[in-house]
Amino acid sequence: MKIFKKLSALFLFLITVSAQAQQNYFYPKAGGFDPAIPTPEQFLGYPIGSHFTRYDKVVEYFKELARISNKAKLTVIGKTHEERELVILTISSPENKLKLEEIRKTHLKLADPAQSAPDYANLPAIVYLGYGIHGNETSSTEASLLAAYYLIASQDADIQKYLKDVVVHVDPAQNPDGRDHAANWTNTWKSFPAVPDALDKEHNEAWPGARGNHYSINLNRDFLNLAAPESQARVAFLQQWLPNIFDDYHEMGTNSTYYFEPSKPIGTWNPLVPQSNYEKLNVILANHFSEALDQIGSFYFTKEQFDNIAPIYGSTYPDIIGGVGTTLEQASSRGLVQESKTGNVTFAFTIRNQFVTSIATIKAAYDERVTLLKYQRDFYNSAIDLAKTNPDKTFVFGDKTDQSLTQKFLSLLLQHHIEVYELPKNLSANNKNFEAGFAYVVPSSQPQYRLIHSIFEENTTFKDSLFMDITAWSLVHAYGIQYVKIKEAAFSKGDLVKTTKEIKGEVLNGVSKYAYILDWTEFSSYKALYSLISSGVITKTAFKPFTANTGNSEKEFGYGSIVIPVAPQTIKPDSLYKLISKVSVDAGVKFYAVSTGFSTKGIDLGSENVKVVREPEVALLTGQGVSSTEAGEAWFSLNQYLGFPVTKLDISLLERADLDQYNTLVVVSGNYNSLGKNFESKIKKWVSEGNLLITSEGATEWAIKQKLVDENLLDTTAVDKPSKERIDFAKSNESRPGRLSGSIFNVDLDITNPIGFGFKNRNIFVFRDALTLLKPTKSQFGSVASYTNDPLVSGYVSKQNLSKIKNTSAVDYSNVGAGTVVLFSDNPNFRATWIGTSRLFLNAILFGNHLSRGGYYF
Repeated sequence: MKIFKKLSALFLFLITVSAQAQQNYFYPKAGGFDPAIPTPEQFLGYPIGSHFTRYDKVVEYFKELARISNKAKLTVIGKTHEERELVILTISSPENKLKLEEIRKTHLKLADPAQSAPDYANLPAIVYLGYGIHGNETSSTEASLLAAYYLIASQDADIQKYLKDVVVHVDPAQNPDGRDHAANWTNTWKSFPAVPDALDKEHNEAWPGARGNHYSINLNRDFLNLAAPESQARVAFLQQWLPNIFDDYHEMGTNSTYYFEPSKPIGTWNPLVPQSNYEKLNVILANHFSEALDQIGSFYFTKEQFDNIAPIYGSTYPDIIGGVGTTLEQASSRGLVQESKTGNVTFAFTIRNQFVTSIATIKAAYDERVTLLKYQRDFYNSAIDLAKTNPDKTFVFGDKTDQSLTQKFLSLLLQHHIEVYELPKNLSANNKNFEAGFAYVVPSSQPQYRLIHSIFEENTTFKDSLFMDITAWSLVHAYGIQYVKIKEAAFSKGDLVKTTKEIKGEVLNGVSKYAYILDWTEFSSYKALYSLISSGVITKTAFKPFTANTGNSEKEFGYGSIVIPVAPQTIKPDSLYKLISKVSVDAGVKFYAVSTGFSTKGIDLGSENVKVVREPEVALLTGQGVSSTEAGEAWFSLNQYLGFPVTKLDISLLERADLDQYNTLVVVSGNYNSLGKNFESKIKKWVSEGNLLITSEGATEWAIKQKLVDENLLDTTAVDKPSKERIDFAKSNESRPGRLSGSIFNVDLDITNPIGFGFKNRNIFVFRDALTLLKPTKSQFGSVASYTNDPLVSGYVSKQNLSKIKNTSAVDYSNVGAGTVVLFSDNPNFRATWIGTSRLFLNAILFGNHLSRGGYYF
């Protein structure tokens, strides 16, 4: 403790020295500065590195710089869930600032093979400095303040020269919500003097941490998925500018040093990206980074740990759109100062490293401007040639019975600037029907071929078996959208699509005095149903299909179709019609008014197989020990897809919580050892009284191991049996057989089960990144979804694990007394993107109580 006190006193001295000392520390070789431009310290009132700057103050400073400088322009590109502005400060020479739009449009010609190449001699390079995408990796946002000031205020001749040939976009915090959560935590718990002890509360955030955004979504895994508003706004900006260099700033463990690319060679590179990106451009940047860090004596490493295979990160998405993305990782102080194995790491030190690599990036862009521009031009020209080697020449997607999902997927493609065309005539292929006006055509041969491949194609061939994250990312599988691959080169296409269609919701046939019916195949039906339930409307769901007379025609309604009887409601028929009409317009769905309960085929509306939908009262377990990302993803699905106000029940409140006020409890992966037998007995008793427990992945293991449910896990201890072959110690970190690295699989879904309602095809896709393996249930009805005998669709999985996964259960249900436990072996809401399996989760929420004894299946 004495050494801590001495070091703290020294640190306090260092962060309270004069502004000149700050300048000498951060810019020791800088020339003069324009006195009209306020330094960050002058504007904020404290030295950089002595306090965590709130995001609103960062934005205020950037707005001030844009106001007073002829080199800077501020653009608001969007807002977060918590209403924080997403801003970009664009910095270049005064001459370039006056013609930014001209520069942007000329630059985009590089991505159009149909246009002649622009004049490289007069075209600036585009740099994007992306700071702080993980909210609690805080040093880079402070560095953005220094970089912005330095570029605008510096009177150094080199800086003036750089800005004539480079346009710099400064994104100070890619995750403003997470940034402020982290800043508030650290500023609340920092001490005077600062405490380096790693166990101090300042360095240890409370649950859920500030890494993710409002919903704890990892924004550095969302560049392709675009689930979050931050990602949507950022990718829109990237597509408008197509930067040549994208710096993605991060932090890592305090005992590390500094990382920059190149990453581990070959095996972890994306095969769609030209190898020269990794072997040449990354090395060019590395040389500039190393030179800058060498000058200040900072240690670093390259070619280890991180990979570039998945196009989902801030460092890899730019690679797929013709730039060079690079990861920069700084050992974190996680506060003002923290002890490490090699001495104390100060916040100011981490900021300085991020700052010097920022300036090194701009120098690299200046030095290699023509190389970068020509690479981008060649990149898009080569996309057309690369597409010719793909046997799949066209992709067709869309479903007339699920227009909301079709338009959502179309929106995703358009946000990525993929060319999409109308389907000119009806198509039947692979037992799937696509109707003109409700389906779309995506030709492979276009400049964004690499993005198309990433979204539509599978990959099961890899040169390595060790990966940082997932190895499958095709979004057509995640959405569960109907699609087909066409191998004929001369497939016809209609008009180019420029925007999504507004889906017109309506009530067909006017006011009914008998009933209304809602088809359950539409993704938007979830919000429509809950809107009615929350308004007090009695709703029912059909457990068997039927055909109803809907006026001038007959219509088939499948499993799960919603029936709204008129007579039992507490409001008058006219008022009910007005409410349903409003819901139909808001959700973009069609209700059908019927005048009789007598069906032309199948069950009648008065059948016992048309069951009341219970209003869900849902608690989602949260708090210390619970996976914050999985909990956030479940929260996101319930909020965004169902419009449901789920209660986030903290685990610390469980002992005194009255569970009887809920009829559904959702438990995601986590460590629940602290709950103890008394609470486990409490949950089991609560379920047995007619309630519903839904578990996913690790929580499913917990529920089975603690005997909350009488089902069995497959023993996976034999999956990773080590080889007896002798291996050198140096390869110990590389030898991990039996891996599963985030892959996509086929399962067979029981579409007659309430959890499978709304699905027309038994074959669906699921995502798996862990080895929770469920044996088939003891009840012959209980396996809702089972892995097929040949389940792998895309991604890496070892042969040992694949053999174990085959024919296991993906989703089970089991009765406990009068209640039910629904067991997901995977995370159905993975990264707020797997809409196909989120629907299973939402079905369980809405209809899961009907799986109990005495229900349809017994």
